[in-house]
Amino acid sequence: MSAGVVIGDLALRSAAAGGLALAFGGAPLGVLLIARRMSLSGDALSHGILPGAAIAYLLAGPNPLALTAGALIAALVVVSLSSLLARTRRLPEDAAFAVIYLSALALGVLLLARTAGPEALEALLFGATTALDRGGLLLAASAATATLAALALFIRGFVAESVDPQFVRAQGGRTGGGLHILLMMLVALNLVAGFRAFGALMTVGLMMIPAAGARFWARGFAGQACVAIALSAASGILGLLIAARLGVEPGAVMTLAAAGLFAVSGLVGVNGGLARSLKPSARL
Repeated sequence: MSAGVVIGDLALRSAAAGGLALAFGGAPLGVLLIARRMSLSGDALSHGILPGAAIAYLLAGPNPLALTAGALIAALVVVSLSSLLARTRRLPEDAAFAVIYLSALALGVLLLARTAGPEALEALLFGATTALDRGGLLLAASAATATLAALALFIRGFVAESVDPQFVRAQGGRTGGGLHILLMMLVALNLVAGFRAFGALMTVGLMMIPAAGARFWARGFAGQACVAIALSAASGILGLLIAARLGVEPGAVMTLAAAGLFAVSGLVGVNGGLARSLKPSARL
């Protein structure tokens, strides 16, 4: 095998369960982020967790619980600082995220390179299937459960805040800001739940690419969320099977599978797919 990575049956089943949990928790959040025009916020958070993981590695070594806790704390710090910076109204929200996450990325890479070495850095960025143990699966399931519960309770506010955040803030005072912070914390929780197995850089792909593909199949949030979950789950299973056959870590392969399904959606999707838009009847 080219990369020398052997994925056993147990690791494959664990990764499949983790991928399904990430699909149910992360894909609906991706739909909301796209509606809010914050598609790159997930990528920003995926970089922002690195300093916390690096500090945890420095203090406790390659302890899975410590790495997860450090990454989650770092993600929450990035969310809070960027939100506070955006609230000053001196910077756009995306610029505030860029400042915080680029600083966090530089700090994380520096710390990991000096304390953990390039191998640990590669594992955190691109994932390691064997890292998804029982605790990792429990975290992934808890993140998905918390996300679905929050969506069930606050879905009207999330959708309204995504479509017209200024109106929500004008009507509800601080409610809109609270919903925004809650949304970003849920994104952070799902990213941390998946980063150990699929990598910090690849997890966000399983969150955002299926959500983008879902726009070619449905219009409303409910329909897009369901399609995004299905596309993310299919990407995870397909990517895992291909990765096991090739002997490579699955994170990048799963993301490429999501990109392939996005291309198919963009071509034949019933909601503005390229094939339908080229038909004469569509132009008429």
